[in-house]
Amino acid sequence: MKTITENERKTPVIAEADVIIVGGGAGGIGAALAAGRSGVNTLLLERANCLGGLQTQCLNPRFTQVDPDVTTGIVLEICEKVDQEGMVLGRPGFGDARMRSISFEPEYYKLLTDNLMDEAGVKILYHAFVVAAIREGNTLKGVIIESKEGRQAVLGKVIIDATGAAEVAWKCGAPVMSDGFPRGPGKGRHMGFGYAVAFRQVDTVRFEEYRKAHPDEWRGPITGKSLVKKGKEEGKLHPHFRGAFWISPHFSPGSIWILGPHYPLPMGHHGWLLEDLSKGEIDMRQQAFSGWKLLRDNVPGWENSKIDQLPVHLMLRDSHRMTGMYVLKEDEMRAGKAFDDSVAVSNHAPDVFGPDDQHEFVGNVPPFDIPYRSLVSSGIDNLMGVGACLSTDFITFAATRYCTPSICTGQAAGTAAGLAVKNKVTPKKVKATLVQKALRKQNVITTVKEISKPVLDEYRERVKNAPASSMGPDNKIRVLA
Repeated sequence: MKTITENERKTPVIAEADVIIVGGGAGGIGAALAAGRSGVNTLLLERANCLGGLQTQCLNPRFTQVDPDVTTGIVLEICEKVDQEGMVLGRPGFGDARMRSISFEPEYYKLLTDNLMDEAGVKILYHAFVVAAIREGNTLKGVIIESKEGRQAVLGKVIIDATGAAEVAWKCGAPVMSDGFPRGPGKGRHMGFGYAVAFRQVDTVRFEEYRKAHPDEWRGPITGKSLVKKGKEEGKLHPHFRGAFWISPHFSPGSIWILGPHYPLPMGHHGWLLEDLSKGEIDMRQQAFSGWKLLRDNVPGWENSKIDQLPVHLMLRDSHRMTGMYVLKEDEMRAGKAFDDSVAVSNHAPDVFGPDDQHEFVGNVPPFDIPYRSLVSSGIDNLMGVGACLSTDFITFAATRYCTPSICTGQAAGTAAGLAVKNKVTPKKVKATLVQKALRKQNVITTVKEISKPVLDEYRERVKNAPASSMGPDNKIRVLA
């Protein structure tokens, strides 16, 4: 590869903080609020113009599988706030009372998270893209950002990687995982990109009447499979479009959100490669419009519809993950294993997107522990990872990457970072028992051992009756959803 040599330059330091959180998605929100509320100087860096990440910038404004008996703390607080303000758009279920979601008004969510950060004393820098880390040995002294002001430095004592792609860990040379699918014919490939599209001027009354009259084709959230197949066969629908329309609850009369476009990544391609990201953006827009035209020309109620909004950026389903002091494994997740150093609990099942058009999302895991060691980098003493950056294997990542477990792991990391600063140690030296104690004061369930037996029994019964995982002995991915 051809290279150039840049001139040496002095980079101005524009801020210093006790805790720096990079990324303002669900994990970053939980981490920043927890750190700020602990009383330490907290700075949140976000490359976009708002918080929320996937929820606001990718048109997916929801928390899934929110169970007050399992997933507690900041996630419940936020869900209650959007409810109190009348900003809940729906509470879709997946055939199970404990697999319910809460969808909310994304524009209000931007304002709410701004206000929560202000109340917690968290400083936010928007339009700040982290391009490098300042590393000395096994310690990060801060990060380098690029913005309209140019290249600048931000210094901190604890760095939390909430980028969704372990960008800080990767760019500073810390150990990371980028393994791809673990087995089967797609072994080594990545899940690809997702895309959501918001529509307006849909006659939702006529559309609902049509759905009720054609239940075999249009019942439930995953619908229109025959129409999608026909559209592809006739060349009217982009070939990368998934095998069905995933239709959300109506945002408001006339408004519908659909997940359907999918961009597969060939072997050897990765979600952080600039060319793949660029091709994905172009491809997804083509898919969105071909999907809209198919609905407009074939489904009652869609005749006068329009595309209202496309995402700010792609749903990046997998990229780098931080390698922590412990890698949480699939068999431990499926067994609902308890850990002595657990600081968060997840009840989220893996949402596995095969390399092409395959998909599995069934309630086939019980609540499981997330150990503190999985939040702490194995190579950098003061670096932590949350959400999709968490130290897990690939299939476990497909569960913990979601917004509900992400905000919970973020809260745990932010709490631990506050303790590290106050005790003048690195996160590696913070005792998990201290983190657990602090989290319990925040009304957080830190381990499955704290969940009542009736609740656990209910989950185990659900797992027992769930369809067999398509990631089973035959190593094939089948479409179960």
